[in-house]
Amino acid sequence: TTSSPINITVNPVPNVPPTVSLTAPANNANYTAPASVNLTANATDSDGTITKVEYYNGAALIGQATSAPYAFTWANVAAGSYTLTAKATDNANTTTTSSSISITVTANQAPSVSLLAPSASDNFTAPATFSIVANAADSDGSISLVEFYNGTTFLGSKTQNPYTYDWLNVAAGSYTLTAKAYDNANASTASAPVTITVN
Repeated sequence: TTSSPINITVNPVPNVPPTVSLTAPANNANYTAPASVNLTANATDSDGTITKVEYYNGAALIGQATSAPYAFTWANVAAGSYTLTAKATDNANTTTTSSSISITVTANQAPSVSLLAPSASDNFTAPATFSIVANAADSDGSISLVEFYNGTTFLGSKTQNPYTYDWLNVAAGSYTLTAKAYDNANASTASAPVTITVN
């Protein structure tokens, strides 16, 4: 004799969602435009593997990585405020989104530069030798280079303060001198010109 049948259901083991957190950049980090922001995340899955980690600015996907430390470089970021998250996907296609962090990218301020010497009132006799002296500063970074020019002709450069260039054996004539300063973000500013005469 065979009994009446009964139906049973065997449910699959529920998939455990992955965990994910942003490890870089730090919350409230500040950058100077155009910025390169390095993002990394810690992502794990207790019952499987991580297939990818995606990075978002708000709702916009900005990049992804498929292996630890899930690094991605967000390049040429313009000035502004950004909210970043990481979203991990496991081998069962289950996703988890990290807590958000905020970063700020500020516009780079160009350096300032002026010629301290010589001045238009100075007197020179050929063959003249004198120092061209510049003062350069950067309010939101550092000075990387100061170049010296006679008109459009490059004379020389200095990478460290004092920013001076010794011009030797200058023949008689009229010369228009300028200095051009570069900051650590490669922004540049040219000084006001100074015209001198070598008699």
